[in-house]
Amino acid sequence: MSQDNPTMPTDDQILQAIQDVMKGKPVYEVAGWTTEQINAVYTNAYHLYKAGSYEEAMKIFRPLLVMDSTDNRIWMGFAACAQMLRQYDEALKGYGYASLLDPENPKPFFHAMECHIALKNYPEAKVAGDYVVGVAESKPEHEKMLARTKLLLKAIESRLS
Repeated sequence: MSQDNPTMPTDDQILQAIQDVMKGKPVYEVAGWTTEQINAVYTNAYHLYKAGSYEEAMKIFRPLLVMDSTDNRIWMGFAACAQMLRQYDEALKGYGYASLLDPENPKPFFHAMECHIALKNYPEAKVAGDYVVGVAESKPEHEKMLARTKLLLKAIESRLS
């Protein structure tokens, strides 16, 4: 079949691609894309998000996650779109992966706390907020997030009492 269609990969090429992905090579590289191309597609999705076109941005972030599931920016973009669309369970998954990729970044935990609050999961929101405080206290660039987190934690604690 692949002899009739020169663009169709051979069985050996498919096997090699699967092996490359299993060894940790990003799908985009296996598919012949460059980092610059991934960045350009990400930038397009990011601009759609910033313009408030969350559903359109989500249509780009989802396949980007397949192409490169190790890029924290893509997980954050996906999760932020889901959060804005009130798809909090999806957002929490995205923030969860982002936090695994960059555990010293308090942003995914902060936004996960917001999602848990929206879902009225106050114990989980408190855990996320406590983590934000632990990570952000030593980082002056997160001063505003830290202050907001502390206010939210007070509100959460009053609901847990």
